Amino acid sequence: MSELWTTVAAVGGPVGAIAGGWYAARATRVAASITAEAQRQAAETAAGPEERLADLAVIQASVTRLDAENAQLRQRLTGMETLVRAFGRYVAHLTAQMRAHGLDPAEPPDRVEEYNRTGV
Repeated sequence: MSELWTTVAAVGGPVGAIAGGWYAARATRVAASITAEAQRQAAETAAGPEERLADLAVIQASVTRLDAENAQLRQRLTGMETLVRAFGRYVAHLTAQMRAHGLDPAEPPDRVEEYNRTGV
């Protein structure tokens, strides 16, 4: 019977070593995968604030550009409003001159009448 145990030990030892090696290799691969995932998540977390700062810089640049465009449009609008008012006064003066000389000017469009009433 001692030969049987010797044979079992002789065969079982290497089989056990192979099985143990396979189990260790599998565990090492799983551990490496988990470690790689943890490192990737740590890198994403560390990169997050820098990406947010870059996004903030883009938004701030856009706001600055839009503020400049808005200021330019306000200036143009103010210029157009002054032009319309000046033109309105000029046309009113010409209309008064025509009436003073006995001429009836053509009726202004409805939008001009509304502007003369409301100023808008």
